[in-house]
Amino acid sequence: MDCEHARIALTAQVLGILEGAERDSLRAHLDQCPSCRSEREELLGVLPLLDTVMPYELDGVPTPDPARAIEAARRAAADRD
Repeated sequence: MDCEHARIALTAQVLGILEGAERDSLRAHLDQCPSCRSEREELLGVLPLLDTVMPYELDGVPTPDPARAIEAARRAAADRD
């Protein structure tokens, strides 16, 4: 695994969704690459911060509208019938 692929796989790893051979390959790469290990540590530091941010609190992201979501779900269900 090269650094470019490792950096993509790191995201999946810190989210706990990297599996199998790719997980093993990333582990082997991290054992040999201080740069990617450092990037992994940075990602691990950011992860807890993401839990503190609500998407609708970000600039430019509209506040969720439950009525609109319900109506969209009704339309989707009607389209399936």
